[in-house]
Amino acid sequence: MPWLSRAGFCLLAWGCFAAWGQTPSDSTAQAWESLWVEWCQTAHCVSSDTALWGLPDGSLVKVGTGLDSATVAPRMAALDATSELDLRWNPVAQRRIEVFGTKRTKHLGSMLGRKAMYFPLFEEVLDRHGMPLELKHLAVVESGLNPEARSPAGARGLWQFMYYTAKAEGLRIDGYIDERKDPLKSTEAACRHLRRLHDRFGDWYFALAAYNAGSGNVNKAIRRSGNKTNYWEVRPFLPRETRDYVPNFIAVTYLMEHHQDHGIYPQNTLPGAMTVDTLMVEGPLRFDQMAAESPLTEAEVAILNPMYRLMMVPGPGEKFPVRWPVEHVAGFLSQEMAMRAYKPELTPEIQYEPEPVIYRVKSGDVLGTIARKHGVKVSQLKTWNDLKSTTIRVGQRLIIHPNPNQM
Repeated sequence: MPWLSRAGFCLLAWGCFAAWGQTPSDSTAQAWESLWVEWCQTAHCVSSDTALWGLPDGSLVKVGTGLDSATVAPRMAALDATSELDLRWNPVAQRRIEVFGTKRTKHLGSMLGRKAMYFPLFEEVLDRHGMPLELKHLAVVESGLNPEARSPAGARGLWQFMYYTAKAEGLRIDGYIDERKDPLKSTEAACRHLRRLHDRFGDWYFALAAYNAGSGNVNKAIRRSGNKTNYWEVRPFLPRETRDYVPNFIAVTYLMEHHQDHGIYPQNTLPGAMTVDTLMVEGPLRFDQMAAESPLTEAEVAILNPMYRLMMVPGPGEKFPVRWPVEHVAGFLSQEMAMRAYKPELTPEIQYEPEPVIYRVKSGDVLGTIARKHGVKVSQLKTWNDLKSTTIRVGQRLIIHPNPNQM
């Protein structure tokens, strides 16, 4: 993807050509670039962030160096001094720091490569809501900064919203749009949700635990602890899968701030947030139409605009946001009519889907009868509910966009 992953050519190769008094051909240069990118991706200690190349050799440390508590504790004290969150060292967080700093370094390197695209946006929204900026690291824990992330339970997007929570926070989810995948709108929703949880519990770590396990489970844990008010005293009573959630958040917060001290460097860096602008576009407009009249590939358009489920902006009658590289905005505006003229016959008919209903499966139900009852297709039921097969169980809740003309 040329716009997203352009990397510098191998400096050694260029130096050799210069010494020979030659200029490399385009094909030779591309071959060297391909080899260099492949090496960066497979060499664990090397970053594709060329800003790090100028560092003296002595400043690059081995992966996993300096993870002992004597080294980590004073650095965490410095983070704690400037944060509303309690980031003081504790042995539980220390264990997670050691795990992430030795066994999750490639994963963290990928997150560091993505943060320039998302962290400025997160920080702006968090600041506007008056919330700790360190909460931006929660999206690393939740989704690995991947807007396409999807959990086995059906949570989606950077902040991993379940369907019902997303709808309660005002996010649009239909056959064409899933705003859980939109970086700005999902971050706004996450801030509203976290603020509400903090107002309920009066503590950010209880709020994070509730974000993961639900308020009911946190209230239950508090009662079982004898109504303790300190998160670390309540933690043993939380569901097992939630007990490491806050320690993981603290570990990620520490390592994202001190990654170089432990030999962890950005990999596969994405362009910064300031290199992308937002245009309001009326559909229908397919991603392949945009790519046909621009320097971007269809895949790059999709990466910048993950909330559109069918690789197209729906319409007409309403304008939707399209994220686009700043350097190519003028070209988009001048070529928009040409985009629409590219293979218009491939644009599907936009069919209105009303707000969904929730159907609870009864004994004897099968997807076919449920689909006929609501005037929809079995394939639609499977898509709306992330079903891999036609198997359903009694009591299961199904999301259905019924056809009012066939009910």
